[in-house]
Amino acid sequence: MKRRLLRLVLWGPVLSVAVAGLLLLFSLRLARATLRETMLATQLSAVDPDACRAAPTTWGWRSGDITMFAYDRVGRSANPDAPAIEPDLLRRATTSGRLIQLTTPDRIMWVAPSIGEGPCEVLRGSSRNPEAEVATRFLTVLAAAIVGGMLLAAAGTYWFVVLPLRTRIDGLAVAARAVGRPAFPPPPSSPDALGNIAEVLTQSHVRIVEAREALERRNRALEEHLAGIAHDLRTPLLSMHLSLETVAGAAEGELRTASRRALSDVVYLSSMVENLHQATRLRHDVDVMSGTVDLTDLVRRLEKRFALLGRHAGVKVAATTPEREVWVPCTPALAERAVANLVQNAIEHNTKPGHVAISLVVTNSGGRFELSVVDDGPGLPEATLASLHRETFLADEARPRGPALGLLITKEVARRAKWSVSFEALASTGLQVRLEGAVNPPIAASVRQDRPDQKEGGPETSPDSGRG
Repeated sequence: MKRRLLRLVLWGPVLSVAVAGLLLLFSLRLARATLRETMLATQLSAVDPDACRAAPTTWGWRSGDITMFAYDRVGRSANPDAPAIEPDLLRRATTSGRLIQLTTPDRIMWVAPSIGEGPCEVLRGSSRNPEAEVATRFLTVLAAAIVGGMLLAAAGTYWFVVLPLRTRIDGLAVAARAVGRPAFPPPPSSPDALGNIAEVLTQSHVRIVEAREALERRNRALEEHLAGIAHDLRTPLLSMHLSLETVAGAAEGELRTASRRALSDVVYLSSMVENLHQATRLRHDVDVMSGTVDLTDLVRRLEKRFALLGRHAGVKVAATTPEREVWVPCTPALAERAVANLVQNAIEHNTKPGHVAISLVVTNSGGRFELSVVDDGPGLPEATLASLHRETFLADEARPRGPALGLLITKEVARRAKWSVSFEALASTGLQVRLEGAVNPPIAASVRQDRPDQKEGGPETSPDSGRG
């Protein structure tokens, strides 16, 4: 149907112009003889032989492009204004005794015998060829008809073909950009190529939505499963942790060494479970800045928590904090996990006897904080230290397992909380990791919130941070 409409729009004006031109040309051909006869009859009806014989030297007349004068039998005119008569026309007219006509593209000349003899025996007339004027008008009308037909065809093509086609293409572009999104506008279907594209887009949207919903359901199930595992493992791991602390504190010899090794493994398992839980939350775009946390209280609690683990590992843990509260925008559980991973790394990678210092200071007149974790362990090679600045939590090349996961969680929490993280090898030995960020204004931080991380990580005596 649309193709038939397109053909009508394109060919209708062209055919109309062609038919109009043919009709005009046919009419011109039919009117030629009539025009000539009418013109000659008009000229001859104006002839007065008596007036010509009475004043042959002045007889004759002009009317625009039409002239008429009298001549004798040999072609001489008594009127000095008369033009020369054509000899051939004169001869043929006097011989045949009838009107002889010569037509040129511009003019029509005729010679006819008159009544009587003498200076008015032959009449000669001339006028503009009316066919030339008619032809000019015909060509003008034909050109106007052609131009009008082309304009009509162009307008019809735009309104009935181009504009609807563009509207459909724009609709397909909008639908293509919204495939898989909630605001997807289903494009109208039709039995043509664009309709097939619209149907493909709709089917693709349905498949993408179904795949995304299935993936979201699977991710939610995995997250719930992982959270359930983490919850179920906290209690037995905490019990094992407390029991091993008691055994490690009272045992001697090989039993003391074995219990401390087992205690380190339990701490690793506890922190790995917690890191996996927090990693799942981060991968689902949890709002890291949905709460506030007091870093002073956080550092003091971590000092107590890791002091016992450090003592069993032969590493002394100490912290320095300001006397006032330092509130920053961050989810408490994620903030504690980020700092705890740094302290756990410093203890795990230190050597006996070693030291780990946690320092919290406020700079720029209380506008920013600086939290440092420093150890005097063997440090890191230069290549490994450079890689710490490149790896990201969601990078394709970073699919951490074990100790590296905790450090990447720390970097991701810091990034989303708008903190900066820096790693610096100390001059002699050891490593310093520094977190820096903005501090909440005192008024906004005057209300202290409950710490939901207490519920997730167990009592403060449990070193629930992870390796790395």
